Amino acid sequence: MEIWIKKTESDAIQIPVNPSEYEITKESGNSTITIYGLGEISMLGKAKLKSVAFSSFFPNQAYDFIQPIANLLKPYEYVNRIEKWEDDCPVQLIITGTNINMPVTIENLTVQEKDGTGDVYYTVNFKAYRKPTFTMPPKAPSKSGKKVSTGSKKRNSKAVKTTKYTVKKGDTLSGIAKKKTGTSNNWRAIYNQNKSVIEATAKKHKKKSSQNGKWIFPGTKLVIKI
Repeated sequence: MEIWIKKTESDAIQIPVNPSEYEITKESGNSTITIYGLGEISMLGKAKLKSVAFSSFFPNQAYDFIQPIANLLKPYEYVNRIEKWEDDCPVQLIITGTNINMPVTIENLTVQEKDGTGDVYYTVNFKAYRKPTFTMPPKAPSKSGKKVSTGSKKRNSKAVKTTKYTVKKGDTLSGIAKKKTGTSNNWRAIYNQNKSVIEATAKKHKKKSSQNGKWIFPGTKLVIKI
């Protein structure tokens, strides 16, 4: 088994003395909540990042059990290299003969000297590196426009389709927009297309303003241009 830490192919070290064991930790992102009358329930979440840790020492002399390395470094040369990479994440951690070959960040490194040999004992902890990705939110519809969006960017040479709709009890503009255009985001466009009749109906019901279509009343006849 060989353990390698690589920043690049030319900037890499092989661990000279293999640890007696290494530890892999993989946690779930699950959580629990308590609901009144039901008790504690589980909420499934995404898995957390895998972590790897091991302990060994950097030798100050050529022991027989050292891995065959062409260029054996001094103990603190290994320490300095790892500390530098700690700030230059990520690096590649490879443990041959296992399934560990992954980009990682170096979370912490602790070192100490236990005797007069000059050997430097250490514990190092790694965490799997996941590159962050971002998704731009959809562009909000124009607040002032009257055009109903159909969700297509292609030009359409067909004539504008006009749909008539009579408001029923319990209707809302967002619900009507969803039913007639496929998306509730078109509620403001429908309001702008029918502003005069919506405002007039609001006044008949003794409302000074429809509050941008918040109040619509059964019997109001709307014309929706798609």
